[in-house]
Amino acid sequence: MPEPKREDELRKADRPPEPPPPTIKAANWGLAFDLGLRLGISVILGLGLGILADNWLHTTPIFILIGMVLGIGAAMYTIWDVARESMKG
Repeated sequence: MPEPKREDELRKADRPPEPPPPTIKAANWGLAFDLGLRLGISVILGLGLGILADNWLHTTPIFILIGMVLGIGAAMYTIWDVARESMKG
């Protein structure tokens, strides 16, 4: 003959199942999206400022190249900073 269920087991059966804890994959997607956005904005901003400076000064594409280098440098610094912060905590 089977044993009757205890009260706590009956209470658990009445509750809806608990949702699973958030996965680490969601945090990784957020971090990847953040880094990609920072990289894109930095490079596009540097390129845009270089194009504006070249058009304003009627020069060869020297400021476009300088803007690209500065944008890529800013993106690398930002990625370094985010990576360092994520490793701390």
